[in-house]
Amino acid sequence: MQLHTYEEYNAFLKELHDVNSAKAKEEEVERMKEVMEERKAIMNTDEGESLSIDDISDIYIQVRGEERTKNNFSLNTVNKDGSIADYLEARRPWGTSQ
Repeated sequence: MQLHTYEEYNAFLKELHDVNSAKAKEEEVERMKEVMEERKAIMNTDEGESLSIDDISDIYIQVRGEERTKNNFSLNTVNKDGSIADYLEARRPWGTSQ
């Protein structure tokens, strides 16, 4: 158990100090700021309008979606005909091994 803990902690530190992941996080933060400024530009801030928590949540979802599209992390779980394409959703007869 102790060795497993060391391995997990070392993997965490490796990820934490990875230059590429740090750059990706910085780009994500910059994109979040850009989209927030775009949304604030169409608001009437002089009269006290501001971004709500729902707006910020939508912005986060949008930015993460853009990142997934950029890195080809699409989730194609539905076929063209609308049926589920996820292998976990396949029906199996009772009694068969999974």
